[in-house]
Amino acid sequence: MSQTPVPIPAGSVSEGVPDWPASDAAAWSRARPASWARPLWSVLTLLVTVAHAIAVEPMPVCSEAAPCGPDWIGMVQMGLAVGLSYWYARLPEIALVAAPVLMVIVAWQELPSAGWTSLSANLAVIAALGLGWAAARARLAARQRQRRLVDRTAVHRRWEPAGPVRRGTIRVAAGLALCAVAAGALVLGLRAVHEDEQRAARATRTATVVVGRTDTSLRVRTQDGRRITVGSVFPEDYGLGTTVTVLEDESGPRLAAEPYDAFGLQLLALAGGLPGLSLLTAGLLARRRATALRLGPVPFLRVLTGLDDEGRVRVYAADDAAARTPLFGCTCVSVPPEAGECEGPVVETGAVHGADGIDDAPFTVPELREAVMIGAPYEGGELAFLTTGPDGTPVATHTVGPVRTPRPVAA
Repeated sequence: MSQTPVPIPAGSVSEGVPDWPASDAAAWSRARPASWARPLWSVLTLLVTVAHAIAVEPMPVCSEAAPCGPDWIGMVQMGLAVGLSYWYARLPEIALVAAPVLMVIVAWQELPSAGWTSLSANLAVIAALGLGWAAARARLAARQRQRRLVDRTAVHRRWEPAGPVRRGTIRVAAGLALCAVAAGALVLGLRAVHEDEQRAARATRTATVVVGRTDTSLRVRTQDGRRITVGSVFPEDYGLGTTVTVLEDESGPRLAAEPYDAFGLQLLALAGGLPGLSLLTAGLLARRRATALRLGPVPFLRVLTGLDDEGRVRVYAADDAAARTPLFGCTCVSVPPEAGECEGPVVETGAVHGADGIDDAPFTVPELREAVMIGAPYEGGELAFLTTGPDGTPVATHTVGPVRTPRPVAA
């Protein structure tokens, strides 16, 4: 049932701004990425293939020729795999770089010495990474298509709201702090490894024979008959009667095959670096996009808006007075915000929470208001709206999170 939207006050910035008709809005909606590019498929294929590759990879045996020391390449591999499971969904800009890097590392580090089972598993990982990269590229290309479609219809003007740009400030600060923690952990880890190498070079090397072992140590006998108990992380790797090299110095004996392992510091680096990089990138993107709205000229289009049951703004084509087809949804605050930057826990800015379209819950047709949409809507974008408040006065709002466009529901 059609209704008469609340008009924008006369003499406002809406003068001369064209409508965004349903036909153009439908073309914009069809420009979304194909179904195969949904982040869900990229994340699932990556997780399944990586888990399989880890399961079939043979466990390395500690030896003096191949010590069980810190695995920096493995740390990078694990970090990129974990990070991509999030970046595919929220930051395809990082995924576009991280996926090829991980592909190269897997091909260089895992393929040359892999058996047939491990080889096929790692090739599957590379294929999954290729799918994720193609999906991220398709999503970014869809954003460009949607921006071009909006540019064809819109009029371009400058928008100069009051107040400084605050979007992204908190995320950038938090990201820098976490990245500093990760960098500190890496420096401490590398320094500890270097000190251990120097200590090993000064230690006395003694050839011994394993005569016993427990869950945490080995009992060895030297050529002159001395018996030594030395700690071991992997005692099961040393059979009775095998020869092992023990390093002896003022701090006590230890196995040459088991140097210092900076595993704890590596975990700290990942725990700080992955969210730090994500927050820093998201904050910088949000700040750049919010700033772009002020640098102008930016697209101006007339649309209809209405609040849903959860307080999100739903956007409709200018001639969709019956509110039949919500194009997307976003959460907005006034410009400038009344209480600083709204970057705490925010309601998801997408108009959908289901997998394929608008929420299945019953939805009451909202009261529609005419509005001027400033900026081009696309997944991850930033927008502003000029509309009418409840008291009939002009109101300027902006999004408090990146726009998440839904997959349209089939008619």
